[in-house]
Amino acid sequence: MILLADIGATNARFSITNDSLKYEHSDSFQVTEHNSLEVLCNNYLNKHKLTNKVNKAVIGVAAPIINDEVSFVNAKISFNIQELKKQLFKEGLIVVNDLALQAHALKGLENEEMSFIGSRQKKLSGPKILVSPGTGLGLAGIINEEVIATEAGHLNIPQKEIKPRLEEVVDVFIQKNNRAPTYEDFLSGKGIKFFYNVLSQGEGSDLTSKEILESKDRNIFCTKSHELLLNLFASYLRYVSLVWGSTGGVYISGSIANTLITKEVNQTFRKVFEDSETMQDLLKAIPLILVTINDIGFRGGLELSRNL
Repeated sequence: MILLADIGATNARFSITNDSLKYEHSDSFQVTEHNSLEVLCNNYLNKHKLTNKVNKAVIGVAAPIINDEVSFVNAKISFNIQELKKQLFKEGLIVVNDLALQAHALKGLENEEMSFIGSRQKKLSGPKILVSPGTGLGLAGIINEEVIATEAGHLNIPQKEIKPRLEEVVDVFIQKNNRAPTYEDFLSGKGIKFFYNVLSQGEGSDLTSKEILESKDRNIFCTKSHELLLNLFASYLRYVSLVWGSTGGVYISGSIANTLITKEVNQTFRKVFEDSETMQDLLKAIPLILVTINDIGFRGGLELSRNL
């Protein structure tokens, strides 16, 4: 049996596979309630009575991987890959960035599992990227079927994108943090709440990021937060698309993206994405594709498990 794990900064999702074709026994745990990845894995295995039955694993982590050392940016977890292999997965262990894990699922997506943003462009050859806002902002690239992990969410927001309404939020962020914001600071769960709290001056601060996005017509502050986040996300995709030359498509996944980008805002989203004085023709040719499945991490894990 092979363990499949998608470890974010908030949730740790687990399942197992016997044949690398389907997964079962899916479950999730709160990352903040555990102090190590080994404990998380053992809790899952014990709960489902799988201890001593699982000896291999594919694990995606919301963290940079430097040699064999992994330290999460948004959670208090760190581990050594070889030590984890020695303790739990002696017969095989693959550890990749969580967006890289998800990116391995793209080639197996069915048409009904994707939604084109704006008019449906013909898929072109060339690099692809997968972007997913969550607790952080992840991005993985795919060039000639090779998946490349990045930390591109930590790019600073260019001055051009700081429009008057966004400037208020940026100024408050700088005052609180003594640094300029990155795209991840705003295009994430914590960023959504920060937007709302600044714009509302604390009114309704008990709203979750999900409630703010889902109830964009609840009040003027939800509406403004939604509009600003939508424009900021489209601008981010514009920049990273040009850096990667992602003519093969920009894929977008996760619950935040699927809640933020609805059909009624598709045209507005594409207009902001294509807003370039020099590269508009190229941007118009790049497909924007919303991935609508919620098990993309496990699907990518199945692909990688065939290498064990």
